Amino acid sequence: MGTSDIHRPAMIFHVAYRLASDPKNASALRPVRMRRAFEAIGYNVHEISGTHAERRKQMQRLKSEIRAGLRIDFVYSEAATTPTGLGEPVTKATSLTRDIAFLRFCQRADIPVGLFYRDIYWRFPIYTETVKWPLSAILRAFYRWDLRRYRRGGFRIYLPSLEMAEWLPMIPRERIRALPPGGDAREIDSTVEHGGIRILYVGGLGSNYRLRETIAEISQTPEVSLTLCIPEAHWRARSAEYADVMAANVKLVHQSGSQLDALYRDADVCLLAVEPIKYWGFAAPVKLFEYVSHGKPILASTGTYSGRFVVANDLGWSVDYGSGALRDKLDELLAQPDELQDVAQRVRTASRQHTWEARALQVAKDLAGASWSASRASDGKRST
Repeated sequence: MGTSDIHRPAMIFHVAYRLASDPKNASALRPVRMRRAFEAIGYNVHEISGTHAERRKQMQRLKSEIRAGLRIDFVYSEAATTPTGLGEPVTKATSLTRDIAFLRFCQRADIPVGLFYRDIYWRFPIYTETVKWPLSAILRAFYRWDLRRYRRGGFRIYLPSLEMAEWLPMIPRERIRALPPGGDAREIDSTVEHGGIRILYVGGLGSNYRLRETIAEISQTPEVSLTLCIPEAHWRARSAEYADVMAANVKLVHQSGSQLDALYRDADVCLLAVEPIKYWGFAAPVKLFEYVSHGKPILASTGTYSGRFVVANDLGWSVDYGSGALRDKLDELLAQPDELQDVAQRVRTASRQHTWEARALQVAKDLAGASWSASRASDGKRST
């Protein structure tokens, strides 16, 4: 520890897996961004991550230091999308209990523990499309075991949205708070002046991301152009479903990383008007807040978290999927371009409230500020 670290507040950042060096998807990106954000807001971060063997050494060292008087303000943990301990290949060092036991040690040492719980796919039929029986049944039992241990440990639980709590068994509601994704703080370029409206969609296609009716409506509005930035593998798997709705005003690209900057700069609006399946009623996609961080108004679907968010915060529009409402809204914006510019300005202003640093500050306020008291293990048990 350097001399400058002595005077900084300290926290523990825990994940039961190795952090990605170059995250490509939302589940890998979020913990990396949160880890950086805690340092950015001024914390000395004691990290626990890596293989089972690496984490065991880190936890042993920190337990000794805590017993010796190391002051830790709080612990922030991000659960894996797999049951705890199964996020990496099984070896002789594998333990299904060590990570949560460490979090309980911290809680007993009067160090508040907040745990972000991302994955709830396992509660939906879609889970068995990728994880076949009997493995799906075994893993579901482990997911429930994790939740029972969170409840007994008295941990505070963060979810992407409060709506997700409906699907989370066993955890008392008073112990749950929302912690949506964030976006990177950036200088936002003003929209490039041009005719018509340019729409951008960045993301995948699949059972959860269905855009067929949205693309069909845009293809019938020639004054509007749509750029679909989709991973090449996703497009190969799904292109047949979209062949008859593609048109001259719909362009397909396969770009990533810094290549996206030009796409965002040229866009007037970003798209999240996906088919509103049940999952999207509570799921808070990272791309929603990425769009906000680029200062772009958002077209989302009614009946989704994204749709409610953009309407509640006046950051875009929510339309009924596949009803013709999207085409009507686009015609309205073409006739009244000032509305688009006004919303874009509101998004640019709001973007500062939805950075990863803002999310880290929320956690610090909740946990280090003791503004959120944890229930004890015997409180508020819920049935499954």
